[in-house]
Amino acid sequence: MNRIWRLALILPVLALAACNNASNPPPGGPAVPPVPPSTATPGGQKIKIGYVLHVLNDFTAVIQRGAEDAGKDLGVDVEVVGPPKLEANAARALFEGMVQKKKDGLVVVPVPGDQWVTTIKAATDAGVPVLTANSISEGSTASVWVGQDEYQSGVVLAEQMKKQLEAQGKKSGTILVGICAPTMSVLQDRYRGFKKGMDGSGFGVTDAKDVTAGNTTNYSAWESLVPATPNIVAAVGLCSMDIPNLFKLKQRTKAAWLIGGYDLNKETLDAVKSGTCQVTLGQHPYLQGYLPVLALVRHLKDKKPLPTGWLDVTTEVVTKDNVDTVAPRENDPAVEKKWYTDFIAKNFSDLNAIQKPLPKH
Repeated sequence: MNRIWRLALILPVLALAACNNASNPPPGGPAVPPVPPSTATPGGQKIKIGYVLHVLNDFTAVIQRGAEDAGKDLGVDVEVVGPPKLEANAARALFEGMVQKKKDGLVVVPVPGDQWVTTIKAATDAGVPVLTANSISEGSTASVWVGQDEYQSGVVLAEQMKKQLEAQGKKSGTILVGICAPTMSVLQDRYRGFKKGMDGSGFGVTDAKDVTAGNTTNYSAWESLVPATPNIVAAVGLCSMDIPNLFKLKQRTKAAWLIGGYDLNKETLDAVKSGTCQVTLGQHPYLQGYLPVLALVRHLKDKKPLPTGWLDVTTEVVTKDNVDTVAPRENDPAVEKKWYTDFIAKNFSDLNAIQKPLPKH
């Protein structure tokens, strides 16, 4: 790593320390340092990057923070957009709008992946580099995908749920699984991994039931499915809204079944801390926002080759044993920023050195 990039990673930490020590920060938060001249395009204009999310919600807000923080750290313009509902056509229209705005580089969460192949190709054919995050678009011309091994995360979740069930003396029973977007390949991979991880355990796993992505309809779906599942010992959701809704349902019905699932929003962490939810997996959405922007800037500014294949953000297991160490990072953007600045410096200093083939299972 050259001296410029070492400074780029160190300066945000120093800036945070200064903000934390200031008794009266300026209105609107700390001032953003001037844009380094080196982050401009050869023509002298500021690098402009577009980031298109598949939907706007609490989970993708973390991706957005990561992308925007990268823009501030690296002195580039980052515009993040997404549709209010999970609608692929609306997201593609936003992406095409970014191409028309002549962004220097684009990042997209392509959901569902097979519907984005042609759209991404049109952008790369026009000379715009495209990276993907969170969801894979296999067969597309996007350079790299940033995310966790979804199948393996399902295996990890199964292992954790077995431990939790066995700790309560359970040796058999039915685990109800819900999927909020049945066409999403990443969610299908999670389900396949979970089912594989439960093989030979004595616990039966249901088909992945469609619980929908809308918060209200998601709760209603679980409310109908749980009492209709004989011998239920656990409910597992594959999306970010599932645990908060399962928590509310379990509290209301005073049920004894266990809860497992994904993501680290505040309601989910509170559910884990209370002991109502047993395990949740984090997938570092902040990195899914930050790293694609970092890769594009290094490519556009320093002419470094874009990484190819996969950048693994890893899977994080959170239970009652460690939730108190994770919650401050997830609930306070200043703590989050400092933690990830250090984490990126230690683990993602050379993105090309850690690229690997897409996971296959």
